[in-house]
Amino acid sequence: MATSDTSPATLSPEQSSTLFDILTHYETYREVEAFKQPGAIHAYGPPFQDDRSSTNSPVLQILLSKFVLQLPGLRDVSPSFWKTQVADLIDELCEAELSESYDKGVLGIRKTLATAVSALIEYPARGSLGAFPEKKDRKRGEYDTKNSDDVLQAWQDCLQEIVYGDLIQELFSKAAETDDLEQHAGIVRGMHEFVVVNLASFMHYTLVLSPEGPALLRMIGSVHGLLPYSVIRQTLKVGNVATMISGVMRIMLAKVSVSAVTNWMGLSSGADEGMNLLQQIISQVLGWEKRELKSRATKIEKAKDGPPKAVLKELNDWIATRSRAEHEEARRQSKEQGHSIVTIILALSSQPAELSEKQHTQALEYLTLTLGVRDRQEIIRVLCSRNPDHLTVAIRDGVDAYTPMIRDVHQAVNLSDTVWDFERFLTDMLKISKPQGKKGEEKPPAVEDFVDLLHRHQSSSHKFIHQVCKNSKPLVETWKAYVNTAAAQFRADAKAPKSNSLIPESAAPSRQLSEAFSKLSPKDQEAVASEISAYTTYLHDLHAASATRIGSIIRRDYSAPFGPGAYLARWQQLMDATAVTPAAPKGEVRFGSSKSVRDEARTDVDGETAGDGKEVKAMDDAEDSTPKMPDVRKTIELLGERFREILGGP
Repeated sequence: MATSDTSPATLSPEQSSTLFDILTHYETYREVEAFKQPGAIHAYGPPFQDDRSSTNSPVLQILLSKFVLQLPGLRDVSPSFWKTQVADLIDELCEAELSESYDKGVLGIRKTLATAVSALIEYPARGSLGAFPEKKDRKRGEYDTKNSDDVLQAWQDCLQEIVYGDLIQELFSKAAETDDLEQHAGIVRGMHEFVVVNLASFMHYTLVLSPEGPALLRMIGSVHGLLPYSVIRQTLKVGNVATMISGVMRIMLAKVSVSAVTNWMGLSSGADEGMNLLQQIISQVLGWEKRELKSRATKIEKAKDGPPKAVLKELNDWIATRSRAEHEEARRQSKEQGHSIVTIILALSSQPAELSEKQHTQALEYLTLTLGVRDRQEIIRVLCSRNPDHLTVAIRDGVDAYTPMIRDVHQAVNLSDTVWDFERFLTDMLKISKPQGKKGEEKPPAVEDFVDLLHRHQSSSHKFIHQVCKNSKPLVETWKAYVNTAAAQFRADAKAPKSNSLIPESAAPSRQLSEAFSKLSPKDQEAVASEISAYTTYLHDLHAASATRIGSIIRRDYSAPFGPGAYLARWQQLMDATAVTPAAPKGEVRFGSSKSVRDEARTDVDGETAGDGKEVKAMDDAEDSTPKMPDVRKTIELLGERFREILGGP
């Protein structure tokens, strides 16, 4: 960990690994966050553009080319799927300029999901870029799924066997024989338990501890209640595959309107055809939220002691008529001057900025509510009201590409039962995600409750996998080939699958980063080495704390405030580092870690505070027990650009 036994101009293997970890963490999030800028998709490269020589998102390009574009079915979609449908949808959502957390004063669902995605995908990115080292003395042991040390060891051994051994073949063969987990080898049972605990940990963190958990649960519950499960199950029982697929597509995607008929007959062109069932569900769920937000905003408008009408009009005008550049300038001034975003908006206008403390608080809330209303209007416009309808066309293209696979699955599995199993799982998940107990003594669910949920329903997925492996050999061979190819990308001697990727095959990030470090000045080398040392200690502490928590959950102590997984800490760090407007007219910029920001995030769209405070305390306990990420800004400043160049970026 220390740098004293290594000359300043070189990095030890451990230091190189830590430096690589730092840079992939920050580069991955930079690329994910960059997609909020208009035109970002046009600088991405294949499969969206074929005429570029570099990409602005090398990490995402690597993951897409190595894993996503090789997926059976998806690799057969038409080029227009990526170049037109997906690219245009992404571009339009970027151009819509959905609200920033800084302006709203809270971390919304989009920020929560973006940071979660970034924290998760950086792991396969790091593994496929830096290679997963092989243990020369690989051997299996005996694994007790009730012993956390055995479960952790089974996971590590399983990764070795998947990447360098023949465990993939063994898994497919055994799955064809039985759907009983106990019939699998001990290493598989241990790995399975590790995955269950970590998935339960992720669900608990997202749905219970996260300030956006109640909003996500409400949204999932609304969609769950609107889906016509019984009609879908009945349609899936149709024996003829073509008729079955056509029936499901009609249920979800058919548009019944006069405009749809006249467009189809050629009597009109581009007329609004209305919405299909999928779009109606999206529109209805977001519409409910929009009405609640608008109702709260109207109360502020009508309040006798509220902000002056001219102030509220200026806030509305700032949202609706100011350019993206003007919005960014207001944020910049707010951060630099230590004034709230409302104060800056009014200062840049002709309206006086003198508001009482209460009026200022109401103005901030009004800005938050109005931004929320606009966000939902824009999402509905892009996904549900656009003509031509890229969402529907993209889904149809995807179904067409997967039709041969759907035919095989339909013959191998009772899909009606599968949908029934999924419906029961969602119903159960929504139920246990809410506080349980006597009135006044309710307690939020623990990680162990989500472990029990997954254990109760795991037989459904086991049954599905067994039926596919047993009854559809062509499908098994297709997916086995894909899994083997995907696993091979983590080998030290990996060769990327053939694609139009802009990432150079010869990229060796660790070696080239060491060379870049050696070219820094002695002073900069010392600063980077110091940050690397602190970050190495942080990683060790992070994994040790995760191992302790997984032990507590497997022993069912019900004492861990949150579950295992170093990615949870990385995810929380990204959210905590998000800047948010000061709450007072003049004050310090807040962050996602600020108590006031977390408290406000638990206010639902109807203005009610979700939970009884126990979830907030659990979140605070989780924060206190998590190692704090050290400051590595100097490392990012000195080596971030070079790292991007090494990966093939501009």
